[in-house]
Amino acid sequence: MLRLKGKMNARSIPVLAVFAALPLATGCASRTAPFNNLDDASMTILKLEGNQAAANPLTGGGGFPIPIPGLTPEQQQQMQQSLGQIPQQLQQMIPGLPQIPGLPGSQPAAPKFNGYTILGTSYGDDDMKDEVLDLFGDEDSFNQNRGQCFTPGMAFVFTPADGSPNVELMVSFGCNQAVGNGFQWPYPNNGLTTDSGNTLRNIYQKAFGQPPPPSGA
Repeated sequence: MLRLKGKMNARSIPVLAVFAALPLATGCASRTAPFNNLDDASMTILKLEGNQAAANPLTGGGGFPIPIPGLTPEQQQQMQQSLGQIPQQLQQMIPGLPQIPGLPGSQPAAPKFNGYTILGTSYGDDDMKDEVLDLFGDEDSFNQNRGQCFTPGMAFVFTPADGSPNVELMVSFGCNQAVGNGFQWPYPNNGLTTDSGNTLRNIYQKAFGQPPPPSGA
C-alpha cells in the first residue's frame, strides 16, 4: 500500500482526486480519432457485392446515358424525359409486360452503399462494436501488405448519437485493405494485418455467414 509521508492538508485532497479520476476521464482516448468518440454511436454492418464497378460506365450515375457531345442541356433533358416514358409506353402497348430492370421508370434497383450493392444488413452488439472500434482505432492493426485493387465485401456505418456525420468504413478481404469514407484516414498504411483480417472475418461470419476468401487464396 502506498504510504504518504507527512500530514495531508486541504490542498492534498483535490490533487489526489484528480489523479483518482484520471483513468475514468480518459476513457477510450487511446483510440485514434475519429474512433475515440464513437462509444455512443450506433453501428450498422453491411454485406456488399464488391466484385462490381462502383458506377455504371455507361451512365452518369443517375440511370440515364452519359451526356452526348453536341447536345445542349435542354436537348439532353428532353432525351432523358423521352427515355423515362419508354416503360410506360411499353406497358400500355403490351399489357402484363413485366417491368424492365435498368430502364428509367422501372422498379428501383437494389440499394447501394457508395456505389456498391447492399446484399445484407446486420447490427452488432456493444461488445462487437468495441471490438471494431479497438481494431480501427489502433495503428498496429494495419500494415503495407495490401493489394492494388479494391472490392469491398463489408462496410461499417457508425451513426453518432449527437447528430455528427456518420463514420463509414469499407473492408476488402480479397484486396486485404480497409478504407474510410467521409474522413481522412489517420494512418500511413491501410493494409490488414493477419490478426486484424482474421478479426474482421470473424465479425463477417457472425453477421452474414461464410466470409470471402483472404487475399491470395
